[in-house]
Amino acid sequence: MDPFLEEPGESSGGGFDPMTLVRAFWRRKLLFIIPFVLCLAMAYVAIKTMTPIYASSGQVVITVDTSRSNLLEDPRNRFGGQYGDMNGIAYSEMNLLLTSPEFLGSIVRELNLQESMRGKGPDGTEISEEEAVRRARGKLGSMIKLKSEGSRLFRIEVRDPHPAQAHHLAKFVIERFVEEYRASQTATSTTTRDFLARQLEVYQADLQRAENELNSYQSGLASAALGDNPVNALNIGTADVALSALRMRFDGQDAAELRDLGQSARAVAGELPTLTTYQADNAIAAALVELEDLEFQSRLVPTGDRMARDLETRLGQLRVRLRSLVDAQVALQQPALAFMARNQMAEFVYFGLYRQGLSGVIRRLDNGVRNFRSFTARQPQQSTRMAELQGEVTRAQRLVDSIEGEITQHNLNLQASLSEIGVQVRIRQEPQMEITPVEPNKLKLMLMGVILSLGIGLGLVILAIMLDRSFSSVESMEKALGVQVIGTLPMIRDEHFARKRTVRLLRWVTIVLGILAVGAVGFLVIYPRLG
Repeated sequence: MDPFLEEPGESSGGGFDPMTLVRAFWRRKLLFIIPFVLCLAMAYVAIKTMTPIYASSGQVVITVDTSRSNLLEDPRNRFGGQYGDMNGIAYSEMNLLLTSPEFLGSIVRELNLQESMRGKGPDGTEISEEEAVRRARGKLGSMIKLKSEGSRLFRIEVRDPHPAQAHHLAKFVIERFVEEYRASQTATSTTTRDFLARQLEVYQADLQRAENELNSYQSGLASAALGDNPVNALNIGTADVALSALRMRFDGQDAAELRDLGQSARAVAGELPTLTTYQADNAIAAALVELEDLEFQSRLVPTGDRMARDLETRLGQLRVRLRSLVDAQVALQQPALAFMARNQMAEFVYFGLYRQGLSGVIRRLDNGVRNFRSFTARQPQQSTRMAELQGEVTRAQRLVDSIEGEITQHNLNLQASLSEIGVQVRIRQEPQMEITPVEPNKLKLMLMGVILSLGIGLGLVILAIMLDRSFSSVESMEKALGVQVIGTLPMIRDEHFARKRTVRLLRWVTIVLGILAVGAVGFLVIYPRLG
């Protein structure tokens, strides 16, 4: 067996040999050193040649008032129902506003920034005003940066080669941004309100037309037959139900309550007072007439309707006033009674007068229902037409009432948006003039140079090792070929050697130029864009 060959199963070198790897790297150290030096040199050149950029910034904060009236729209609706979503949505809204051509164009024109863009175009002609504004707008947009710094806290930064100009622009941009953002919050409400106002005019015209048609029809045969009967095809069902309920209550619960109150009044006064004595008072008589009218109107309106709620409110106020008038008359006519006895007497008088008013309501409802049914039995065609016209009037009136309520709601929300209620943006920190440039960032550039040089250098070394097909030592040759080396010859520097050297030199020049190109792109193109 050949003593110079490894035995089967023997380890060649005992596995991974770190020194072999170190020697391989050391032999190609120039492939690592040259990129390292060139990249650091490029970073140094970038630091020395780049124009200093100064940044001036201010903070704006979005405030939310959570203690709101139930009448107002919840501001969370704008942010998906959660205040936690506010940062992302508000950042998008603010960024859209800051980068909008209208916002940037207004600042350019107000500060006259387009003058710095005047000059000759590529074709030698003078740049127009619109083109100058467009270029200034693009430059200003690249100078403005928006950053999120926490919960509902944002920073607006403006960069410029001149620190005073950066401070002036930042202050102006932030103030104008806050104004525009507040205006954009109310723009939607204002637009909706204006639309509703225009629609209200349409609905009011429809209501007027429907009322005119109904009045015109009522002036004919149908009006002569019906007279002034308030019961019609739309409220006949409500009137029937109300009439039945009133009769049952009048003859049952109210009658029993009146008997109980009469016994209490007779016990304290000896005899029941005459109600006509109290009806002779002008104030009480007027209140009873008004009470009867309101009770009658309320029985013709469906429960839950807006008019029903208004009538109920007026009825409550009128009942309180009538009770006060009765208390005063009882005290005047029977001053000898004690307070509790006088109160029991007043309760009997008030309830007796109120029952008389309800009896009038029952009588009017009964007459109205009878007259309408008689009319519909005699003239079915006219009654059907009357029901159609009244239905159109009712539908038009409901649309008008609904849209008036919407307009009132939007007016409240608009006023709330203009105040501190809801979602508001305000300046938290005014911009300050900085004297230290933010660009070029020396630490970032040097770190970028080190990382780039390590990546290029290590990559070249590994690539050279992988592509190297030559033998590095006699031992490696003997192991690879399985033969014994008996001698070595010195390298002969002939024409072939010179040609190989030239090729190797060109290879190195190409590598150096490639490194310079990569460094130039990284430090002079990519870095300014990242900054």
